[in-house]
Amino acid sequence: MSEVVFSQDDPRVRMDAALKRKRVRDFLVQQNLEGVLISRRDNFAWVTSGGDNHVLKNSEMGVGHIAITRDRHYLLAHSMDAARLYEEQVPGQEYELVSLKWFQGDPRCAAVELVNGKWAADTTFNDAVPNVNQALNILHYPLTELEMERCRWLGEQVGKILSKVAQEIHPGQREDEVASYLWIECLKLGIELDVLIVGSDERIFHYRHPLPTSKRIEQYVLIHPAARRWGLHANVSRSVCFGTPSNEVKRAYRAAAQLEAGLLERLTPGLAFSEIFNWQKQKYAELGFPDEWKNHFQGGPTGYVVVDALRHTTPTTVQVNQAFDWFITITGGKVEELTLLSKDGVEIPSFQSPWPSYQPTQNGDGSGVPDLWVL
Repeated sequence: MSEVVFSQDDPRVRMDAALKRKRVRDFLVQQNLEGVLISRRDNFAWVTSGGDNHVLKNSEMGVGHIAITRDRHYLLAHSMDAARLYEEQVPGQEYELVSLKWFQGDPRCAAVELVNGKWAADTTFNDAVPNVNQALNILHYPLTELEMERCRWLGEQVGKILSKVAQEIHPGQREDEVASYLWIECLKLGIELDVLIVGSDERIFHYRHPLPTSKRIEQYVLIHPAARRWGLHANVSRSVCFGTPSNEVKRAYRAAAQLEAGLLERLTPGLAFSEIFNWQKQKYAELGFPDEWKNHFQGGPTGYVVVDALRHTTPTTVQVNQAFDWFITITGGKVEELTLLSKDGVEIPSFQSPWPSYQPTQNGDGSGVPDLWVL
């Protein structure tokens, strides 16, 4: 793999961001719009090729706003953030900076005064400005080569961290202790977590999202980070068992792993997401779990959004240079990896040694996926 570009102040990042602005401007022409306002953190990261407009962590909207017209582009923010965002998050991207004092109002309102004509936005703030967030999400794909490199790096690092954490877990340890360790290991690499699940034993059977508690681990533990860097995500779920797993655990995990592997085997450009979903439902039934698909989202494209889990309801198809988060859950078991589809085929950058592999054999379908790690 070539060297991953970390810095926003890099020629490749500037070129990548210019490509994104072209996609937006093509969208403006197609939709008969004069401009679009981008405020969400995920879309800001996408259009700036890794920029971060947040101050408040628990908000989807950042404090910096990108306004793109057919021939100009602006960065709007209050004065307490404007210079920092301009100099550190979009250096060299030729934005025109619009800095307002806090008492001058919402910077988003200032954006619609920059040009006469029809505007759209990725947030709802004015009845006259339509929300086009879902349409902008479609523009995130295909991922660029820079984004694919970053996804590979991120997936690889998350896989290594999970292997390290798994070997440190021991019975009697609290779930929240494991969560803290996992979080620290990610932060060392500048990786943030949008979701952090650590659940053990009966909680894995009772809850689809067993967030960490003070419960002490007995035998079986599920760990899942939704990791993010440059706005891109690597969402991975792994399971560890101390001693021989019960038949119930083994059956649930192996069914989920077989379904995941079979799906990855079928992942090809041009395949409709609706067709993938229909295959999933059929496979759940064949494995003896006909209703399990109803209990959790089944996954979809990932990247700057954590996952577009409702993509299977649209007429869109799988593309080359697309990232996926297929989370297969059966009561008591979950399998999930960052998956990339490049011109060379399916990649699972998050899966590497020493984590054991499971190769499904039923019907001869499916490639190797992470197994339940018995320690």
